[in-house]
Amino acid sequence: MDKVDVHVHVFDRPSERFPRELSSLAPADRACPIEALIADMDAAGIDRAVLIEMNGTQIAQHAYVAHCVQTWPDRFTATGLIDLNDPDPPARLRELVAATGIEGIRLGTLGDPAAQRAEELSTYALFACADELGLNINIYTGGAQLSGIERLAAAFPGVSISLDHLGVMPTTAGGSDQWGRPRFDAEPLPPANYPQVMALSRFPNVYVKISGEYAFSKVPWPYGDMQPMVADVYRAYGAERMMWCTDSPWIGVEPGYQKLVDLLDCHLPNISVAEKAMIMGGTALKLWFKGR
Repeated sequence: MDKVDVHVHVFDRPSERFPRELSSLAPADRACPIEALIADMDAAGIDRAVLIEMNGTQIAQHAYVAHCVQTWPDRFTATGLIDLNDPDPPARLRELVAATGIEGIRLGTLGDPAAQRAEELSTYALFACADELGLNINIYTGGAQLSGIERLAAAFPGVSISLDHLGVMPTTAGGSDQWGRPRFDAEPLPPANYPQVMALSRFPNVYVKISGEYAFSKVPWPYGDMQPMVADVYRAYGAERMMWCTDSPWIGVEPGYQKLVDLLDCHLPNISVAEKAMIMGGTALKLWFKGR
């Protein structure tokens, strides 16, 4: 069974061919090219990866990930980004899918946390469009959005929802560390809302990505303080709804790509060979690379 890294980022230096937004994580002089990712994947025996767009919401700003998918269609697929302040996000999503062939989108908010019904959330129409188009939804958001996830997961059972980074939904401010990657020093482990995150497992369309430990752990690899959280996810969701990922390139220097490939053996040493195969790629192939 193929091994699939379900959460990686790539970007080139901004250019006319590959325009992108600038950020503290991706300043103009920084590039994390696809060729470097391929080298890491090949060295570690990883077959495929899902590129998580971070370059901007405009179609042109998706040019680099689209180029990667079109050049290596057997190895890569991608998510996209939508401007939720656009007058018609579903229309923009249709245009983005037609232009790039993305298989999902990533959301950082879902709408008003006080909403009592799914239909009141600002992303309801976007979920309906994703349902129609057969797209996945990736979510990385704050703890205030938990009720929104519950309402949308129930309203759209046909939409696969993936919770990024072990389902941690930060309640504290983040920054960056000496390696120029996200860091949440003040976030408690496990977060106070973790029981609610585990309770989302009652929705069969909710999945959890095993990633991002470097950003939250208070100790070096293999992030022993987060092992109980991985065990919680395993008990709640099972291997069939867990997906392994590296969050490359942020782990490229510390601790290195191969260490992330090995991390599952440290966190869940007693699972079966079949369960490990599911987490390392089998679950991902249920959601991604459709028709490929």
